[in-house]
Amino acid sequence: MKIIISGASGDLGQRVTALLLQALPATELILLTREPARLSAMAARGASVRQADFGDPQSLPAAMDGGDVLLLISTLSIGRRTEQHGHAIAAARQAGVRHIVYTSSGGIQPQTPSISGQEHYASEQLLRASGCDFTILRNSWYADVIPQLLLPAALAMGSIGFSTGAGRVAPVAKADCARAAAAVLRNVDHHRGAIYEITGPELFTLRELMALCSTASCRPIVYQALSHEEKQAVFDAMGVERDYREGMMNATTHAWASREMITYEMAIRQGFFALCSGHVELLTGQPATPFADLLEQYRTSWAS
Repeated sequence: MKIIISGASGDLGQRVTALLLQALPATELILLTREPARLSAMAARGASVRQADFGDPQSLPAAMDGGDVLLLISTLSIGRRTEQHGHAIAAARQAGVRHIVYTSSGGIQPQTPSISGQEHYASEQLLRASGCDFTILRNSWYADVIPQLLLPAALAMGSIGFSTGAGRVAPVAKADCARAAAAVLRNVDHHRGAIYEITGPELFTLRELMALCSTASCRPIVYQALSHEEKQAVFDAMGVERDYREGMMNATTHAWASREMITYEMAIRQGFFALCSGHVELLTGQPATPFADLLEQYRTSWAS
């Protein structure tokens, strides 16, 4: 069975690839990326590394040729994401791919105010109508964002504010998302038609999460409860662009569009992310990583 991984040079794609290589030969992997040079080590091991751009639909069927299962890792292109996913799904079907595993988002339903959530919902509908077998992994908010980006900023300023109110979320370690995806890919027939909520093991408000961060760092962090308008003003004062621009999110800048972040906080506030499942353990046999443990794993990112 040949497994295709889209976005294979990204963080999640590389994590899933590494896990699959613990059980499968590299020759069973087809790795799609816009930058094949970044995966030269995988090519040297025998993986088929192919250039692929979801914005160029004509090239995609050839890139997926010979694959049986596709891990469709959602793109970052807000505003174009559903179109890009549609291109990938159509190309997979044309190439003879029989099963698509899609990394969606938690809190998916038509009423969500989240821009990303709306695009993921539309992508899920395209997948359902495709005629391919499918599995959907609805990943919660990546917990890694907190110790990598939010906590260092909060410690530098001594405070942090959110417009999420009393809304709760179960942030999930990206490593757990990769473990869940790899487990499904190793036995896709067992997961045909399934939808999994990939979450952390506990629901928190953002105030509670920041309190845990304060305790772990032994430093006070003042929590500011903001309105959505106030949070938008904070982003504007920081010079954060309101609308997504292709390429703005990368490993150097970590930039994101403020409209997307505001609507994500709206969705948390309104309860769309108040989901906590045991699906990580169901799929992998190991429980999801507690948030406190994740903070310790990333201590070098924020302790200095």
